[in-house]
Amino acid sequence: MMNSYGITGNATAAAPAAYGGGNRPEQGKQPGMDSNLFLQLLVAQMRYQDPLSSDQDTGEMVTQLAMFTLLEQVIKLQQVAENQGHVIEQSAALNLLNRQVEVVDENGTVFSGLVTAINFQGGQPFLTVNDEEFPYAALIKVEEGSPDNG
Repeated sequence: MMNSYGITGNATAAAPAAYGGGNRPEQGKQPGMDSNLFLQLLVAQMRYQDPLSSDQDTGEMVTQLAMFTLLEQVIKLQQVAENQGHVIEQSAALNLLNRQVEVVDENGTVFSGLVTAINFQGGQPFLTVNDEEFPYAALIKVEEGSPDNG
């Protein structure tokens, strides 16, 4: 079945394969439409558009270009927010150095001790408590001051 844009068949199935996105596994993604699929469909649609044809609505094309620009800006804003979140998390982790904390391991065991080091792996902070490393997300309690000054 051909639509008004000259695309035949199921565009959602054809576009990812046509633009190299069909065989990439997406880890941690929910099924559904993501920004890459949206862009692939938009490019496929625009490729087959004839802007000079009388049955083509130019307002619709302008709307799609505006949506594309908006999507780009939202993606950039999301990236900035994620980067700021990582910076805030790293700064907060550094402020825990020489502080008494409680952390929980993957088995649910709670450990209490002084943070003696902060390591960054892949941009994520890891706290060293009692000579063991814990991800920053394992932090459950921070006590006022340290045992020496509190």
